Amino acid sequence: MPKRNLAWILVITMITLLMWQLPQIIAGRDAVYRAFGPLVDARAQIRKRYVDELPDQVLANAAVDAGIRAMIEKLGDPHAIYLNESEYSRFKSRTDGLFGGVGVDVWAADNGLEVLSRATGSPAAMAGVLPGDIITHIDGRSVLKMSLVDAVTNLLNGAPETRVALTIVRPSDPPQSPPRQIICERKEIQIDPVRGWSRSASGGWRYMLDPVFGIGYVRLTKFTPDADQRIDTEVERLLRNNMAGLILDLRENTGGLLDSAREVADRFLESGLIVRTAGRRADEKQWFAMRDGTYPDFPMAILVNGSTASAAEIVAGALRDHHRAEVVGERTYGKGSVQEVVALERNGGAIKLTTAYYYLPCGQCIHRTPKTIEENNWGVGPTISVDLTDSQRAKWLAAWRDLGREPVASQPSTAPATAPTSQPSEEREAETAETALLAADLQLARAVEYLRGKIRPASTQPTSAPATQPSK
Repeated sequence: MPKRNLAWILVITMITLLMWQLPQIIAGRDAVYRAFGPLVDARAQIRKRYVDELPDQVLANAAVDAGIRAMIEKLGDPHAIYLNESEYSRFKSRTDGLFGGVGVDVWAADNGLEVLSRATGSPAAMAGVLPGDIITHIDGRSVLKMSLVDAVTNLLNGAPETRVALTIVRPSDPPQSPPRQIICERKEIQIDPVRGWSRSASGGWRYMLDPVFGIGYVRLTKFTPDADQRIDTEVERLLRNNMAGLILDLRENTGGLLDSAREVADRFLESGLIVRTAGRRADEKQWFAMRDGTYPDFPMAILVNGSTASAAEIVAGALRDHHRAEVVGERTYGKGSVQEVVALERNGGAIKLTTAYYYLPCGQCIHRTPKTIEENNWGVGPTISVDLTDSQRAKWLAAWRDLGREPVASQPSTAPATAPTSQPSEEREAETAETALLAADLQLARAVEYLRGKIRPASTQPTSAPATQPSK
């Protein structure tokens, strides 16, 4: 076929496609004009009739800002936000993926968020926040009707170098004293995300919960960049001390980094899908476990509750679906969404939109959406259900506050030095603390009961060489 004929065929094809698309384009523009017609008319009427003159650009900017924020609000998604031009500029100037906080561990209490401990040198410590303080308001918003997940993720945490105002009630203050107002500047906080089941007299953590059966305990509070390495350290130490089973406590863990969650789950799985993301217009992504560096196949239980969210749900769900661990406790929070920041045209700022959801290996969507709520199939459901009443939860929280509270710095003493605490005394103290904790924490007690049914007492097990594993 001559090249001239081929060119004409291409031209005719392009014209045909254009004519086919033109009515749809025109109809789309007409729909936009009809929708925003009242806005244009309001602008014109203000310019024509208002008593004082107002620059047109001020009206236009106000309309754009309010309109975008209204559309974002209609999504009903707390993770979708609008950043105007100046906000977006500050956002881009920060290190990508960097998040900050004030450096406190908090638990939900009846009258607010109780501060359990502070990171050394953290903004909270420098501002005078003390263990035992009750945070009642964050930036003027009450935390009483807010879940722990929302309070920590959406209010307490935030971009480094931004300020946050805390309203604090200190129990030691006289009853008539007004609440304290403390301003902290958020910073990138380096917090050790791993805890044991109780503190020793020296302030360190105990990780062997039941020496007779060899049951270890590791609580992970956040999925930080080094969470997998910290778990490596404690699990390998427990294995050298003849650990035969492990309890991984993810209660009150509000999430963190996806890569960290994938690495932690990978430690316990030899193969298989860990998690995938998918959305209406987003490309599907999948993450799989690898054999190298996997821990030995010891019995395992994972503790979860209604404040277990995001990355913590990925780990609990993956190990549950692959039958690697029993999940003990209550259904998790249901926070599994992926956000993307999209720049708007003509220096219009940016919008952060949810573009995909996280899905467990079984295919279940983690996120709490109207559809998953209707189907009653969101979050991670436990395989061993232990729901707590309000009084049982209060008893559990009180026990954990006592065992996990930051030790008060001792005052210099003029009394003669005493001999160090003997090993039998330390063991008796640990046994007493374990008995009290299991009586107060029904979910932990159920996990211990399950593992004891899977493990022979250490006295009847053959002695083996310390087990270590290469890092993934």
